Amino acid sequence: MPFVKIDGEDLEVAQGTIVLEAIKQLGKEIPHYCYHQGLKIVASCRMCLVKIQGFPKLVPSCQTRIAGIPREKKADGKYDMVVITNDQEVKDAQESILEFLLLNHPVDCPECDQAGECLLQDYSYRYGKDKSRFDFEKRVPDRKDLGPEILLVTTRCILCSRCVRFTQEITGTNELMVRNRGYHSEINVFPGQSLNNKLSMNTADICPVGALVTKDFLFKPRNWRYQNARSICPGCSVGCNIKIESMEENNQIFRIKPEFNADVNQWWMCDEGRLLYHKYKKLDRLEYPLHQANNELNRTNWRYLIQQVQQKLSEYSPKEIALVGSGYATNEENYLLQKIFREALDCENIAVNEKFVRTEDTVYPKFTIKGEKLPNYQGALDALNPTINFAELLDKIEKKEIKAVYFLDGSPDYSLDDKEFETLKKLNYLILQDIKKSPLIEIAHVVFAGASGYEKEGTFTNYKNTVQRIFPAILPAGAAKPDFEIIADLAQLFGFTGYLRAGMIFPEISQELEGYGDMDYNRLGKTGLPKMVLKKAQKVDA
Repeated sequence: MPFVKIDGEDLEVAQGTIVLEAIKQLGKEIPHYCYHQGLKIVASCRMCLVKIQGFPKLVPSCQTRIAGIPREKKADGKYDMVVITNDQEVKDAQESILEFLLLNHPVDCPECDQAGECLLQDYSYRYGKDKSRFDFEKRVPDRKDLGPEILLVTTRCILCSRCVRFTQEITGTNELMVRNRGYHSEINVFPGQSLNNKLSMNTADICPVGALVTKDFLFKPRNWRYQNARSICPGCSVGCNIKIESMEENNQIFRIKPEFNADVNQWWMCDEGRLLYHKYKKLDRLEYPLHQANNELNRTNWRYLIQQVQQKLSEYSPKEIALVGSGYATNEENYLLQKIFREALDCENIAVNEKFVRTEDTVYPKFTIKGEKLPNYQGALDALNPTINFAELLDKIEKKEIKAVYFLDGSPDYSLDDKEFETLKKLNYLILQDIKKSPLIEIAHVVFAGASGYEKEGTFTNYKNTVQRIFPAILPAGAAKPDFEIIADLAQLFGFTGYLRAGMIFPEISQELEGYGDMDYNRLGKTGLPKMVLKKAQKVDA
């Protein structure tokens, strides 16, 4: 492996490593704008120039790769490359490049949506000059409405071309281009086109300066006012890693952005997933546990209602009761609920709610948006191990073979048709655990107010069988509870104790479910693990 020296520090790197990445391995900062790990290298901004011993001039570190060289040519007899990032020549180059990039840039940081997370702001402070020598009239191109979700504040643009390359390489839709040449160059859409692909908001993420802004985040509080939670998008079965930005004082989500996970979503996520929190915000949420009496649903307390459910379920024979699990519930919630029905109630009528939104997959060259619009369908199948499908369940209800059903939902959409609704209406006892008010609550005898995927912890298993943890960003609505707490309280009445939080049942899941063997809740970390991989690795270690 090549051996390099960077600012006096020794480092061994893999053959072909980019100098910029080698510098980052040492914990050093190298300023850059056009370089992005997910895009092709163009070396156009010139901010990452460094000095390399033996080279006649400064070179862009993002484009220069490290390779082994013959022993007789090594520096000091052992170094394949000697890199300097902090001498005066490099500093002068950085100052000059920043001065050039800021020639026409407006001083509008207080109103810019990128304020607080802007590389131009940060680099100007750390590497730039304290004043500009440009005394001429600034060029002020018009702002552009590029598409349904994105605005371009052209005066802020430094022409790094990240957005153009994104539409060329990741989506392959090619809506963006650099129009004109030289001093008049600017980003624009091709004539007759609009930036309306389903990944368009990623262009605002990768814009290093705030030239591209999302309409959703315009004029919202600045980023330093938010609490950040890393979680998983509940919008489809891809399981994109996300950062949820919220404010504690009003318990509201303000923005969702993707987090890097090389094996799941890389650096990207779809626009629908980013904006999904608006859909949840508009729901008519269930805020309290409800109990039907005299054909009316009345608010009641949690302890009383859970005790009543335990007593009522115990009155039916095992063949007369059924459980419907959910792909919106976590693995822990589905598993504990089926444990109650199988072990305490001796029930084998276990189904998954298959009535959810399905569309065609959207396939881009380097990203796929799944048409399976729920986050944990694979996990629900694993945890529940269903014995009947939803259609068979409805048939048994029609025949009066099943008289009581525990219906776990959590979807933001109501998807039952009239016939299915009328069938459920024939039940003697319907327990509904959901997050929204829907026609089902009109026929339910008990309604548990649960939590959305933004409001609880646990694990989801995506369509590629990667198990990932979710974390709460905000609190459930009103007096609603995280679903695992509701199920754990019910489990305690059936004699299953010790489940104070979701992680406490995960050891059972790892032992009982195929593919989850030897997984550890804490070792799932931020990016999760594929089923079976950890088990094989531990066997090798042993």
